[in-house]
Amino acid sequence: MDKLLYTTYDQDKVNDLQEILGELNLDIEVIGLSSIDYAPQKSYSEETFLNNARNTAHRLAEYTKLPTLSESSGLSVDYLFNSLEILPYHHNGQDDKERLLGYLGGVPSEKRTASYYTTFAFSWPGQEDNDIVSSGRISGVIAKYPFGNSTYVYDSSFVVPGLGKTFGEMNIDEKNQVSQRRAALDRLLADLPSW
Repeated sequence: MDKLLYTTYDQDKVNDLQEILGELNLDIEVIGLSSIDYAPQKSYSEETFLNNARNTAHRLAEYTKLPTLSESSGLSVDYLFNSLEILPYHHNGQDDKERLLGYLGGVPSEKRTASYYTTFAFSWPGQEDNDIVSSGRISGVIAKYPFGNSTYVYDSSFVVPGLGKTFGEMNIDEKNQVSQRRAALDRLLADLPSW
């Protein structure tokens, strides 16, 4: 494989994946959705992150005829799910941190537990039964106020236990050491050469 489509418009993610592949001595060019004309929409309609990631990977692999990596990430807040039956928030711009913090107004810290989830799916055109999938999860607490800077919606609100910092307060190296996303991506890429 010479080229890999990563189903994101975020050039930082594309660059990050390109760098990781270089470290693994995999000579593969990574392109993002901004390089694809009239790219189909990503899937957010399924009940699981796995199904969203797989549906997106399958749709884009067939459209572009390129091996395709897709991810579906989200934040599940225990209080919202148990009390209000609100399903996990997806990182698709439909929900934002202000709305999340509004839902949790007045809720004590011990009830603000949450988990970040990420699922990756790698698919080859026409070979949907041979996907490589990998998932990760990290548990933490939603802060009462956002701390730090991050382009990712909930990073400045998600406090990582043991570190006492939000993802938004961490530099990239700190985040990669504890991130469920990076762990899931590393596991998937470890399987890629043999696949």
